[in-house]
Amino acid sequence: MRYLIRSLKTFVYFLLIFAIIVAIVVISGMSEFNIESLFRNGYKSLWQILALLFAIAAVYPKVSYARLYPKVNGNLSGLRVQIISTMQEFGYEVEKESVGQMTFRLKSKAARFSRRYEDRVTIEQSGEGLSVEGLRKDIVRIISRMEYRMGDN
Repeated sequence: MRYLIRSLKTFVYFLLIFAIIVAIVVISGMSEFNIESLFRNGYKSLWQILALLFAIAAVYPKVSYARLYPKVNGNLSGLRVQIISTMQEFGYEVEKESVGQMTFRLKSKAARFSRRYEDRVTIEQSGEGLSVEGLRKDIVRIISRMEYRMGDN
């Protein structure tokens, strides 16, 4: 279900960007607001663009969200203070905390909006180590910092 919601949010986000670009083209006077003159193949191009945006939005969550396993010494409860400190450096705050799991959200409303409110990072105890789940570009940076500070040296 989460995958479907992320795909739909991404599709709406792409549509918004597409509409802004078309509006800029029309307002700047580079073209008149007529689908036949805006696009080479008229309405056929519009449907092709929408299909392309839909296809990209369908694949995007699979590519951009991940669960990775940092190489760190210790367990979640023992590393709690260091993890919170690391997450605060990246602009995250604790959303909720339970035994074996911590969830973080971005503090900045603008940053949350830019990520379509899909900014949650979850750190869980996973067997002997930890697992970090969230937006791939964020968790790669977070894991890199965690491994530098708490990892096997």
